[in-house]
Amino acid sequence: MSCTKKFPDHLINLIKTSKYVHLATASKDCIPSVSLMNYTYIPADKTFQKDDNSDYIIFATFDNTEKYVNILANPVVSLLFHDWITANSLSAKKRTLSQVGTPKDVQGSDKPTSLTDSTPAHPSKLLNLLQQLNQDELNEMSATIKGHAIPIERSSEESNYYKNLLLKTNPDAEVFILGENTVIVKVKIESAKVTDSENNTSIYK
Repeated sequence: MSCTKKFPDHLINLIKTSKYVHLATASKDCIPSVSLMNYTYIPADKTFQKDDNSDYIIFATFDNTEKYVNILANPVVSLLFHDWITANSLSAKKRTLSQVGTPKDVQGSDKPTSLTDSTPAHPSKLLNLLQQLNQDELNEMSATIKGHAIPIERSSEESNYYKNLLLKTNPDAEVFILGENTVIVKVKIESAKVTDSENNTSIYK
């Protein structure tokens, strides 16, 4: 059974709707590195492999980055999600898979499913984001997920499948997703720790 079946609804919602995630990796010499990443949450019923019962965080990285070198040497990673603003009020909010569908969902339809078939990027970017910030919307929950990172073969159908989903949920990150030296990485979710502003902590495995 997928470990996310034990996650509370507010944690699943945080993972689904956060725009970015902080990815922590470590080298073979245990030197840490943290990167801010676009990503997509893939529940078990949306994975490329039909018999896969795991949930994943999917992201794209260039193959010459420190994070990718670290993942090859040490695939154990941590991901920090922090609900520091209410995403509903921001035009920079990402779209979930339930909103955009997957290639499996649209089989037999007349709509194209190519990698470049995505809606235009949000017009907001950083300036609009900063203009809309409201201190009253600050939230009080953060979650750290531990997992195992698995690079996907670049030319495989699985890689194209997840690239498509990344583009649909992160249409403003095309440069990172479709680069010539881009590698898609999936992180198998293995556990989560949730902490609130009063230091109440819950662990889910």
